[in-house]
Amino acid sequence: MNRQFFLMVMVISLGWHSVAEEPKVKQKLSIASESSSGKTVSCDQDAEPVQYRKWTVSEPLLTAGAKGSFDNVAAKDPSIVFYNGNYHLFYTGKSSTETPDGLKYDLDTGYVSAPTLEGLKSAKRYNFRDIVGEIVIAPQVFYFEPQQLWYLMGHTKVSGKPNLAPIYMTNPNIEDVQGWSKPKFLKTGKSNDEFWIDFWVICDDTKAHLFYSDQKCAVLRMECPIETFPQGLANAREQVSLHVEGEDEYGRWQMFEAEHVYHVKNPDKYLIVLECGYYEKAKNWYGDARRRFMIGMVADKLEGPWTRIEKSENEYLAHASALFNADGTKSNYTQVSHPELIRSGYNQKLEIEDYNIQVIFQSFDGSNTPDGYNYNELPWELAVMKNF
Repeated sequence: MNRQFFLMVMVISLGWHSVAEEPKVKQKLSIASESSSGKTVSCDQDAEPVQYRKWTVSEPLLTAGAKGSFDNVAAKDPSIVFYNGNYHLFYTGKSSTETPDGLKYDLDTGYVSAPTLEGLKSAKRYNFRDIVGEIVIAPQVFYFEPQQLWYLMGHTKVSGKPNLAPIYMTNPNIEDVQGWSKPKFLKTGKSNDEFWIDFWVICDDTKAHLFYSDQKCAVLRMECPIETFPQGLANAREQVSLHVEGEDEYGRWQMFEAEHVYHVKNPDKYLIVLECGYYEKAKNWYGDARRRFMIGMVADKLEGPWTRIEKSENEYLAHASALFNADGTKSNYTQVSHPELIRSGYNQKLEIEDYNIQVIFQSFDGSNTPDGYNYNELPWELAVMKNF
């Protein structure tokens, strides 16, 4: 089979018989990767030298907060930078409150800071709704050097279609948690009312790129000149970056959210990590939260084309069977969800040094979670895994 295909790359899919078993091949999965120019896409299986068959998992960094807190159900959707001697972690906190009509669930962005990752667990927690007066979900943090401002991207709920909208806040000093601006809607060139989620910004030397998912297998992208960010995205054209779906022994799965993109300084590649999930036993559009996993793709530029990073086409970049505790025992976590790489820098280029990767991710033990689970009650917590 030739290495060059037009828009569609057919590769062997991964099987997953149970929550934590090794994947087993069943049939093929479909990956479409399209460059912005629509040129032929290369599927080069001389993959990047990434070790992913064993990940060492830390103790939980952040778990649900105390009763009555804004995160008393779950801590999820992490974004983190290390700056001026401290880790600065932003995350989505989920809470439940008893009302006469039953439990009410809320989402808010939380913030903690500490000199060490382990110290985040005991750090003071801040609720962004108390600071900015608005609901902010699924944050992403970076320092935008051209403006000398910290940006916190996210989304919020709105009426109509789509029912989520991208927003952003700025702060000249990340160490001043009270210094964040009120959220502003990010104006884009989106020309339809199709669903979108998990907004992610990364810049190269000349352009700012906005990535997001449609929860229907596709990653989409917009771009603007870096000097016009963020206002320049109002004139941007939506483009499909890639499309991933497949089927294995457990059932049909697809890429559906958390499309996070980074620049790898050595060997000067862009790495996108993608959260995938099964749908036969899913709750609404969420994917089966008990068995989510991660695949990876690389490109020479943010416009693509993107190719699988795994050395073998019947492997995942991160899945439950590859998660181990520091003492070598098997981790109880049954999924890798909403992964955020711990960067070597903190600016808009979102850089890591090489393929020795540390990932902060959300997970829980879903081995005894029944098919009829309530998604709002899942006890997501944050931990770190590393492949070295």
